[in-house]
Amino acid sequence: MQATYYERLLCDEQLDLARILDGDIAQLTARGSLKPAVEDASLIDCRSRYLKNAIHRVRETIAASMSAEQFERYQQTPTFHEILVQKATQQYWTYEAFLFLRAHGARTVYAGAQASVELLSMPLEAYGHDFKLEVPAQMLVFESPELVDAFYTGERRAGSGRYHQEAAVCVLALEMRPSTDSHARYLKILSVHGDAQQEYRVEIRKLHLESARSLEDILEDEDGNSWHGGEQVEQLIGLPTCTLAWASRKADCGFYAAKTAYYRAVLGALHCARTQPSRLAWRPGAPPEEANASRLRYSELLPSTYAESSDRRAPAVG
Repeated sequence: MQATYYERLLCDEQLDLARILDGDIAQLTARGSLKPAVEDASLIDCRSRYLKNAIHRVRETIAASMSAEQFERYQQTPTFHEILVQKATQQYWTYEAFLFLRAHGARTVYAGAQASVELLSMPLEAYGHDFKLEVPAQMLVFESPELVDAFYTGERRAGSGRYHQEAAVCVLALEMRPSTDSHARYLKILSVHGDAQQEYRVEIRKLHLESARSLEDILEDEDGNSWHGGEQVEQLIGLPTCTLAWASRKADCGFYAAKTAYYRAVLGALHCARTQPSRLAWRPGAPPEEANASRLRYSELLPSTYAESSDRRAPAVG
């Protein structure tokens, strides 16, 4: 099993993410901010502090790679701003997802090739009120060429990542509410395709889980599901006003119609993990000697045919 995006970043000594998360989890737990998952002032403060430090390290790394005069000129270029935007947006979402995932036991579901193919083509019959995560944050790991193809569908630029179909797609899903007194819910989805050496593609999406709408309808609402947090990130990393207006749209991709099958598989896997436990099989982590393998202990999502066969073999009760 491949190491996940979550595991790779936690092992990065330069990021020191595990220590930062544990400290923030202790602080937020003491303030009662992690249950339920809401975007309160304490969470915003911790996230802002982390993001400022992360972008400061990005600036330092870039500055160290060139002379002071070159760096001064480079800071005025669109390329420099684009790098900061991409790093800031990714870290903004990564911090939240990792924080809640670590605080709630890193619940992880693995979906192999056969289950992924089924999820890609299986329409979602549930409604918004039916959908919820077992814990505020969960992680999915897809190892499927078909899923990788679906992830890159609709891209304007043909990235090299689509040719690395052996690499897993790691999805971090976080269910939140805007405030403690709000009944509104939204699902933040961070998808990362990569291997032990690099990340080929990162994509974010925010879905509003409206109770009366079907999940299929929710997936088709491209404008309503766009992420509008660019201004906050802009202020945190000190870019000129409106620099992120285009960048936040780019981060959202804008190709949701073409990506319906991919997000159908993501929501389907998350929904099945709660509503069809018979499709989950315990999958232990890899032995310690496998340096690049996953250490997580997680469940495997089986194709529905396995669950049906298991049900037929089950002895009658009573």
